[in-house]
Amino acid sequence: MSSALSTQGKVWYFAYGSNLSVDVMKKRVGQWQLSKRALARNYRLVFNHLSEKQWKGYVANLEETGNFEDTVPGVVYRISPEQLNTLERIEGTRPLEIRVELEDGNEISHARTFLWKSTEKEKEPPKEYKRVMEEGLVQHGYGEDRARKIFERFSVDEGRKKST
Repeated sequence: MSSALSTQGKVWYFAYGSNLSVDVMKKRVGQWQLSKRALARNYRLVFNHLSEKQWKGYVANLEETGNFEDTVPGVVYRISPEQLNTLERIEGTRPLEIRVELEDGNEISHARTFLWKSTEKEKEPPKEYKRVMEEGLVQHGYGEDRARKIFERFSVDEGRKKST
């Protein structure tokens, strides 16, 4: 499937953070050709990349685990190389190629995404960032429960802090 879809000078971009939001993506790159729900397998979602200017806190990042059961929900957007370059300037790092699975069982072996090498300890992302991420997942058809579950571990931590 990926070879048929990689024609016409377009690229697949895998979004798993704030770029899940349709509104954020429209502001950043304008329109795109197509978007589909996808999973990045062998990765886990962590919040260990500091985005001081834009989000004033820690934002989503991918951490490779090598564990087939670990998945990160997201969306692949069909965009132009120019749009990917725009995202690269915004994200401040070069895109890498990863393999993602589509819901229909097909895979895209050369999707682009952004991830950062970080040794930072994971920290709870800002409220607005969480809201934008949850909104993006729901806009693409993920259930609200699935969207909220991503941040569940931070609620547990908050509960422990309050009870001590």
